[in-house]
Amino acid sequence: MLRHALRRLIWTLPTLIGVSIVTFLFLSYVPDPADDPALPLAPEERQMLRRERFLDLPRFLNFRATDVATQADAAVRAVASGGEGESRGRAELSRLGGAALPHVLPALDALPPDQRAKVALALSPVGERMGFAGEGLDDPARAVAFWTRFWDDRGIEFRRAAVRSAVRRLSRYGSASRAAELRELDTFVLEDVLGALEHPTDKASFERARALVDIAAHVTGRDDRIAPGADLDEAIACVERWTSFWMVYKSDFVTFDRPSRIAAIVTETRYGKWAAAAVQRRLGIGMDGVPVLDGIALRAPVTLTLVFGAIALAYATAIPLGLFSALSRGRRRDLVTAIVVLVLYAIPTAVFAILASQLPVSRGLVLPTFVLALGLVAAPARQARTALASAASQEHVRAALARGASRLRALVSHALPNALLPVVTLATLEAPMALGGAFVVERVFGLEGLGSATIAAVQTRDTSWLMAVSIFAAGAASLGVIITDLAYVVLDPRLASSVLQRRTRA
Repeated sequence: MLRHALRRLIWTLPTLIGVSIVTFLFLSYVPDPADDPALPLAPEERQMLRRERFLDLPRFLNFRATDVATQADAAVRAVASGGEGESRGRAELSRLGGAALPHVLPALDALPPDQRAKVALALSPVGERMGFAGEGLDDPARAVAFWTRFWDDRGIEFRRAAVRSAVRRLSRYGSASRAAELRELDTFVLEDVLGALEHPTDKASFERARALVDIAAHVTGRDDRIAPGADLDEAIACVERWTSFWMVYKSDFVTFDRPSRIAAIVTETRYGKWAAAAVQRRLGIGMDGVPVLDGIALRAPVTLTLVFGAIALAYATAIPLGLFSALSRGRRRDLVTAIVVLVLYAIPTAVFAILASQLPVSRGLVLPTFVLALGLVAAPARQARTALASAASQEHVRAALARGASRLRALVSHALPNALLPVVTLATLEAPMALGGAFVVERVFGLEGLGSATIAAVQTRDTSWLMAVSIFAAGAASLGVIITDLAYVVLDPRLASSVLQRRTRA
């Protein structure tokens, strides 16, 4: 049985992946605030917001993933051709910076002289960031001569292995000269600089993070550095922001080789970006800037206590009610029990929660759990009553009655174990359904559980949080299936072989 449970746990992983794909597909069709025309945003701001939320990417497959080579080539053509796109092309070359030089400078000689001069002038902001402001980069002839000579003399430095070694030396020893060496390569170093950036944990790692962040801030023009008087938490927050930046803009500063281009078909998509953040960044970063896994770990105990406490209380009440109703079948007591159960089922949980919140009792989880349990009693009570009534007609129960056993003893000893099997099956499905009621109860009683955060995530379309809650619920349901199998065997050991055979075939 243990081997069966382990096998089921292993098969839970592809199940969760399937759930994540389906959930992400539905969430991707929900309107995003970035596309709301009512937002007073400039076109550039709206485009940046869409980019940061990955709305510019396909959902699951991207056969036209762009890298720095593709974007640099498009920017060069825009600058060389002039017209309306020239200014955008110049801005794009300035943004791509040193990462674009290996693709731009070798192609300069192939351009006509006037177009070559335009492209060389467009690179002047890059040259200034690299420390060559005094080289006459604003003069067409001198700019062309400088960039041609620069690539002949220093093109060999634009090699990934050389940059990786330079970043290691800076991280290990640190010095102004090593930092200047990296700044002269501009954005070409971002892949290795941000790849080496880690959360600081002590003074040495704090200084390494500060040095790497300073280089990244310089070459990108983003004014986001670790301030001189910053503490460890502020440094970690800064590193997180740079990690988020790199997840969004990495493809602008790296070149795809054949394996990475194939991988980009999946990774450069909305789902791929979410999956990468889920694996690398604790289920992603929520809209509040906190890792989703940390937020769930903080809030889940309240919600889990409500859900499973209410289920346990509801079923502990429902089974005796079902037994009482089965014993009183056809009598007035059975009718009264049925009416009470139906009323509890018909009245929304929110009504009970609002009424209970007015009671002058101490605030805690006991009363909210009781309120949530009220709406869960009906289904298992009716299921237990029906199952017991059916089991009472079985031959072994009638034989026990014929031997002189009381009806109560016959039902409890002989009918109840089999009657509990469908009740256990129903209990497996309760957790996902009770979750919605728990959110309502949390809202009414002001509890800091998953409910308030999930409602806020729906309003802001926080995909990372909604995906995590969906997978969390699916995982709980999968775990419930395993527990159901174990419960079947405990209640009736004769079912062990059939359960194992059925699950093995599945």
